[in-house]
Amino acid sequence: MEVKLSKQQKVTVNSAEDIYLIMRQILRRENKIGQGQEHFWMVGLNQANKILYIELVALGSANMINIKPREAFRMAIYKLAVQVIMVHNHPGGNVTPSIEDQDLTDHFIQAGKFLKVEVIDHLIISDETYHSFVESGIFKKFQASERWILPYKLKERYRNEGKKEGKKEGLKEGEEKGRKEEKIEMAKAMKRKGMDIQDIEDISGLTIEEIQKL
Repeated sequence: MEVKLSKQQKVTVNSAEDIYLIMRQILRRENKIGQGQEHFWMVGLNQANKILYIELVALGSANMINIKPREAFRMAIYKLAVQVIMVHNHPGGNVTPSIEDQDLTDHFIQAGKFLKVEVIDHLIISDETYHSFVESGIFKKFQASERWILPYKLKERYRNEGKKEGKKEGLKEGEEKGRKEEKIEMAKAMKRKGMDIQDIEDISGLTIEEIQKL
C-alpha cells in the first residue's frame, strides 16, 4: 500500500534522521493497536535523493515478517526509483537489529544489485529513536557479503577464475576445470537456499549423486 505523503514529506534525504522523522510521523498515524504491530516500509528515492514514494509492504505481529524481494521492489521498478531505504519498526522499543533483520538486509542488498535498485540503508525505528545500519557501520559488511549472491554471479566469477587457471595449465584444461568448479559452487548455493535436488541437477548439469555429496 502506497502511503499518502504531504508536500512537506516529499523531501530530499540527506541523512538517516531525515527518514526517521518522516517515518515516525507515519507510524504515529496508526491507532494504538496498529502501533503494536510490526510494519515494513520501502522508501524509494530518485537520483537527487528526493523521496518518490513510501510503500507499506507488510504489516504483521511483533516479529519480523518474511518478506520477499519481488514484493518489496515492485514499486521501485514501477516508480523508476534508483535507490531504496528499508524501514521497519520494533513495537517493543528496542531498535537493536536481530539476526533476522541482518539477514533480510543482506538478502535485499543482493536483490537490489540484480534489479539495479541500490539499497542504501535499513532503519529500525521506534517512537523514541532509531537504528541506522549505515550509521552503525554494519551496512558495509552486508554490501561485501556473498551469502545471498545470485547464481549467475557465481557463474561469472568462476568463469573468470577458470580462464586465469587456464593460462597456467593450458586454456582448454583451465576452462574445463573452471566450468566444473562453477557448477559445484552454483549447486552448493542452490542447496543452501533449499532448492529441489532435481531442479539443481537441471540447472547445474551435475548428477544427482554429485549433488548429494556436496
